[in-house]
Amino acid sequence: MKIIISPAKKMKKKEFIGTATTPIFSKNAQTIANKIKKYDLEELQKAFKCSSKIAKEVYNYYHDFNSDLHPALYRYDGLQYMNIDVLSLSEAERNFLNKNLLIADALYGLLKPTDLISQYRLDYNSKFDFVKPDFYKKKIKKVLTEPYINLCSNEYSAILPEGLAINIIFIQNLKGVSKSYSTNTKIARGKFVKYLANEQNTSIDVLTSFKEEGYVFDEATSDESNIIYYKVI
Repeated sequence: MKIIISPAKKMKKKEFIGTATTPIFSKNAQTIANKIKKYDLEELQKAFKCSSKIAKEVYNYYHDFNSDLHPALYRYDGLQYMNIDVLSLSEAERNFLNKNLLIADALYGLLKPTDLISQYRLDYNSKFDFVKPDFYKKKIKKVLTEPYINLCSNEYSAILPEGLAINIIFIQNLKGVSKSYSTNTKIARGKFVKYLANEQNTSIDVLTSFKEEGYVFDEATSDESNIIYYKVI
């Protein structure tokens, strides 16, 4: 089964050795980028609800779009990706992720780890009429036709086919309140991807045997579509 994760706002190039690929929806990404490129700094600041400094960065990203490309898994650098820690993986583990991992994204739609991407900023909280989950949902449904392991946030799960997901859910109990805390969950998702790379396997037995970071598989609340892990912090 394919493993699907969310992208990250933070980016930092990491060494990549291998053959880079082109995103399946690269033309669609270029169309979106061309539209954003037409916005001035003030419009970008409103659309992204950001500071003038970030708006200037975004302006430069889209005006330099496709000028500085790097493979996706080796460019994203948020908490989840820091805990995948791709450079610490063996060649076999990296190859496993290159073949089995996908990244759901607002700009590129669906990315393989080796797909070349630009520096950019975009998510579904951005205020653009042309950036909606439905734009990619129908396209992704045509290429993702088998059950998949969903480690995405709700934001990016919205563009994935319904009824095929096996959702991996991490719940933390903090001072008596049980919910999925963002920081802890991002770390857990990264560790889980690294665990799957190490196991080189996505069977149900493997999906329910993760024991890192103090998590315990909660069989009582899990079902065929939702594998729930729980820990007290």
